[in-house]
Amino acid sequence: MAQEPNNIRNALSGIDRQRSLLKKQFEESEFSPFESKPYKGEYGGSSYQLLTYEKLKVNDLLYKNFINETYGSYENYLQQNRINQSSSVFDPINDYRIDVKIVNKEESYTSDHISSQEMILEMLSGVCTVFFIKKTNGASRRITGTLEPGFMPTKEHVSRKNFFSPLSGERLGIWDINSQSWKSFYIENVFKFVRDESVGTE
Repeated sequence: MAQEPNNIRNALSGIDRQRSLLKKQFEESEFSPFESKPYKGEYGGSSYQLLTYEKLKVNDLLYKNFINETYGSYENYLQQNRINQSSSVFDPINDYRIDVKIVNKEESYTSDHISSQEMILEMLSGVCTVFFIKKTNGASRRITGTLEPGFMPTKEHVSRKNFFSPLSGERLGIWDINSQSWKSFYIENVFKFVRDESVGTE
């Protein structure tokens, strides 16, 4: 029995090493457009994050209705999900250690953590690229997708409501704009998350 914790620790250490290696490879090869944007600072608690989330209340009626029906108000939603938009401090109860990059046409932001609810808010705000490790075989995968209705067929708009909250096991749903189908991923397996408004979709 004493060996089991060591085996688990060794396995987790191996996964951490694999994440670090994959993260380095992606940083060196995939996102030269990001690197050329002036760095504005930490995304969490920034005025740009606040503006991004505030726009959802006005621009996305289905999302607004979901928040009001489920939480009573947007303020209750923020409080219950511990989304603190005035701070960028890691919350070990809700946040995951993930390399986050948010890019608009003028500037770029980063963070080293994000919660599942914040990731949903980002996917509602535009096209995102999610890099994660597949649970079944340890291979790295990439999904480019969104929860924003403008990037999916009209018949799928109402289906978005199913993904406004995490599914069981902190699994998040996303509309894959390349395969034109719904996909999902476990947030605990994500090592990089990018929302880039400065380039076109693939």
